[in-house]
Amino acid sequence: MKLQELPDESPYVSGDSACPGCMASNIAHNVLRILGKKTIASVPPSCMSVFAGTFPNLNWDIPYFHMQFANTAATVTGISRALKAQGKEGIVVLGMAGDGGTGDMGLQALSGAAQRDENILYICYNNQGYENTGIQASGMTPIGAWSKTTPVRNHSTGNEYYPKDIPRILIAHEATYVATASTADINDFIRKIERAKEIEGFRYVEILSVCTPGWDVETHLGPQLAREAIDTGFWLLIEYDKHKLMVNHDPTFKGLDKFLKKQGRFKHMTLDQYHIMEDHIRRRYQIYKSLSSLDHFL
Repeated sequence: MKLQELPDESPYVSGDSACPGCMASNIAHNVLRILGKKTIASVPPSCMSVFAGTFPNLNWDIPYFHMQFANTAATVTGISRALKAQGKEGIVVLGMAGDGGTGDMGLQALSGAAQRDENILYICYNNQGYENTGIQASGMTPIGAWSKTTPVRNHSTGNEYYPKDIPRILIAHEATYVATASTADINDFIRKIERAKEIEGFRYVEILSVCTPGWDVETHLGPQLAREAIDTGFWLLIEYDKHKLMVNHDPTFKGLDKFLKKQGRFKHMTLDQYHIMEDHIRRRYQIYKSLSSLDHFL
């Protein structure tokens, strides 16, 4: 399906209360344009559960479940197995969570679902922090980034830790489908969501989601930053489909300094910190390129 072939209407209806420039809202709208109404969604505590899932102002025109923070993968697993027991087919069971609910509190349930290859589609909109509760660092926050739990003082440098690479962790489970995506490359985005829709088994798609207050950026910059994230290598586009790993875009690695300077969360960065991040980005790319060179990864 091409962009012009997507229906204008989406089961994720307009009128949510997301922050100006929020890309999570845009992601949800476009995902549901592709999946359609034969979808059941479950969203844990997160920005999305607040701006789109607070009764009676639901923006989901499909069956919608809200659960505890750590339970997204377990909840959609239960729904999927119940549908199977009832003999109902052709329904996408969608879990949609932020990076905290995915890579921190939700990791145990996600790992179990991946190991068992449960028939679910799990989408992580990764805005790289616990943005809904006041901009705290998550396990997927970039190294060096400011947050309210990684303050910058005279000798402090923001987040001290490298972010968890959840796609690589899930690939090690030998699950059916794992990918990263961005609405900045809409054709790649559409193809991956379509692929995840058409196959059965465990499917995970992690999508970069610019958060204007959490990243401390101007509200109109989301699409531009999403594009620059791909080109600089800050956000890799990869795809693991039934034991074959691919890197979908080779970054130029140019312009990383300009990309970071547009974000207030990195304004304190020293030259040493910049080089640490640059080395991390290039190392992660080389790891994926090396794995993608194998005819049969696992």
